[in-house]
Amino acid sequence: MRFRISILIFALALLAACKTEPDDFDRDFGYDYYPLEIGQFLTYRMDSTIYDPTGDSLVSQSTSFLKEIVVDSFTDLTGSTVFRIEQYQRAVDSLPWSIKKVVTASVTDNQAQRVEDNLRFIKLTFPVRENVSWDGNVFFDSGTKVTVAGETLEMFKSWSYRILQAGQPETIGGDSFPDVVTIQNADSENLIELRQAHEKYARDVGLVYRELWILDTQCIEDCIGMNWEEKAEKGFILKQTLIDHN
Repeated sequence: MRFRISILIFALALLAACKTEPDDFDRDFGYDYYPLEIGQFLTYRMDSTIYDPTGDSLVSQSTSFLKEIVVDSFTDLTGSTVFRIEQYQRAVDSLPWSIKKVVTASVTDNQAQRVEDNLRFIKLTFPVRENVSWDGNVFFDSGTKVTVAGETLEMFKSWSYRILQAGQPETIGGDSFPDVVTIQNADSENLIELRQAHEKYARDVGLVYRELWILDTQCIEDCIGMNWEEKAEKGFILKQTLIDHN
């Protein structure tokens, strides 16, 4: 009897020991990659290249600044807490900020969602794990057109979200972040369209970097061997880099 009891105790102890590591692993869903708190602010440098086939110059480049402040929260019809974020912009850091627009963000059903320009995006899914993929634009038509320099583009054509890596240290905008997750939003290319986009989120900070290449061209035979910066006829390149936060 003592022998059987000892075996039972040993088995239970072994089962508890085996469960400890997976439970600890599963407990880290990575919600802190997408922190939302009233008073939080993030400031970015926005480096953009715009292709305008109707302008005096095909290519225009500029740098501006964008600031996001979480100003309020409310409960939506599903019972989820939604945070209201005000966006401010300025051309140079010596000018005052002027409000640009309002966006909202929430964590709902293990999804980090953001509504911007009436489009709802699933920015992250939880738990955060490498190689996990999802349709981040499922709430709207992928053929939705946007206007850039008076020209329309199907910006979100062929987008597919996937976590490329997580938990990696990176230096961005002069700051070092010990734990960053990189999400590929789009990686599609053919003879006339380029759709490349990715975002980086740091633990306890949020979005620290974003890069988009949304370019179209009709130059095919005459542009063989050219890179997209040379042959693009409309669209834009945007690099959004975090430079300040609290």
